[in-house]
Amino acid sequence: MTGLLVFKSLADALRAGFQIYDRTQDGYLVRTKTPTGWAMALVTCR
Repeated sequence: MTGLLVFKSLADALRAGFQIYDRTQDGYLVRTKTPTGWAMALVTCR
């Protein structure tokens, strides 16, 4: 099982190939398409 990826800035997540999926209380939920499905990550902006 893999861990949850957490970015410190939205720019870092976008550079890594993620796109914004939803807004959270502390930042964003981002996703990217992989060969096996969607990979999710968090962006904390506070």
